[in-house]
Amino acid sequence: MIAPAGAALDDAALGQALTLLARLNTDPVAAGSAEELLAALRAEHPGLRLRLLRHREAYGDTVQFGLLVSGPRGGTVTLSWAPPSEVPWMLRGAQRSAESMLLRVNGEALDIQHAMAYLDVMWEQTALLDRLVDVCLVQQELAESPVTLTDGELQDAMDAFRRARGLLTPAATAAWMARRHLDHAALEEMVAREAAVAALRTRVTVDRVDSWCAAHRSTYDRLRIARVRFADRAAAERFVAAFAERRRTCDTTADAFGAALTAVAPSRPLGAELMERTVADLDLGLGSGLADAVAPGTLLPPRAVGTEWEVVQVLSRAAASDSDLLEQASRRLFDEWLADRRRTARIEWFWGEAEKTPR
Repeated sequence: MIAPAGAALDDAALGQALTLLARLNTDPVAAGSAEELLAALRAEHPGLRLRLLRHREAYGDTVQFGLLVSGPRGGTVTLSWAPPSEVPWMLRGAQRSAESMLLRVNGEALDIQHAMAYLDVMWEQTALLDRLVDVCLVQQELAESPVTLTDGELQDAMDAFRRARGLLTPAATAAWMARRHLDHAALEEMVAREAAVAALRTRVTVDRVDSWCAAHRSTYDRLRIARVRFADRAAAERFVAAFAERRRTCDTTADAFGAALTAVAPSRPLGAELMERTVADLDLGLGSGLADAVAPGTLLPPRAVGTEWEVVQVLSRAAASDSDLLEQASRRLFDEWLADRRRTARIEWFWGEAEKTPR
């Protein structure tokens, strides 16, 4: 080893530094005492400035060491050493430039860093961020405990995938694929991935589905409702008062509802709709007993929805089908399973502000 001319870094010092690196990168005991060993080298060469570098690989939680050696006249030598089984320092974390690109349009490339800067609002959309984390957690689970699907199961998944998107003919399917720049292999991979996630969801929730359904059955009853929207709370409360007054004189609650709308016409409701919802969709904020008591004809108190206020009348109520309830149970329990894993996951974001990545 020959030090650069005028650098005041002799071969002996650099040789000792390289020997130290080799020891740190092969001996776990020495790695645990890295600072003490470096302090001894500093004491032997007081004219040198030595800075120990650590590169941690997240997958195996392994550490590789490097050294920056600076002499009294300036200039810095970078030293690294890797055993045969390890990736050399310069290549750890290396990637091709194309791997940082999100897309290219008419030759104009957009890399991930700049795309995320445009989408910085995502930091406020915690549900979206959770979903991105969930993708990684699901991939990890499927890698460690794979799901095996038969050809018949894959065909059923493909048929369901096409039905859900209205792709009922080969021509419709081909057009859908063309718009998304997918070939048949990519479509099969997409469907297989969805089928694997569905099988995983069943696997991690099957033991709790029955008890969940028993506890939440009435929460997913189907409600047919009439909803009236107002610009402010005062207008919504006037409608409720008018409804109570008209109910004493009208033959049916539907008549009272219409009469109340006529009575508050100067308040100009923003809109009125008929729709179907579940008890859970309405987010009543009621205990389970009160939620069970919501019956046809019930007029719910005014509540804020965004910048508007709404009043809802329940027109009819029907029990949830077994298939709908099982689907809800599976999804809710799978969400809980993912939430438990998010709480203990080691998450590293590679965009946005540094403090948003937990250390």
